[in-house]
Amino acid sequence: MRVRRTVYIGQPPDVVLAFVGDHANDRRWRRELDTHEFVGDVREGVGLRMHQAVSYQGRSTELNLEVTDITPGERICYRAHGGVRAHGSYDVRPDGPGALLEVSITLELKGDQRMLERYLRQALEHIVDEDLDRLKTLLEAERPEELM
Repeated sequence: MRVRRTVYIGQPPDVVLAFVGDHANDRRWRRELDTHEFVGDVREGVGLRMHQAVSYQGRSTELNLEVTDITPGERICYRAHGGVRAHGSYDVRPDGPGALLEVSITLELKGDQRMLERYLRQALEHIVDEDLDRLKTLLEAERPEELM
């Protein structure tokens, strides 16, 4: 199951990607994120690993995330293991004076999870839409140098 969402943010693409790529910022714009901690010594770039607990509508799960690929100024890819298996990316491209940020998430549904695909898709789309609204509001309220 794949979900893609895009938002225009009135900041330069490099500012947007740097902000979402700095996972220390995740709690500032991801409401469903309960806890976040880095695992290991790597704090940025490919190989960065994190443990996160997330909740939505009274349900909680824990995820182990790893950054798997980075195209500087364009894309960050990751994979998740734990309560769900998933992979995804943040892609950014210039659009006038700002940037378009696309979030893509692919959940690997197995067995009985497939019967819940419609519900899971709607829930994930809602979560991502809310997060992107918060991200847009946060980034557009700040000057680029204040975000770094």
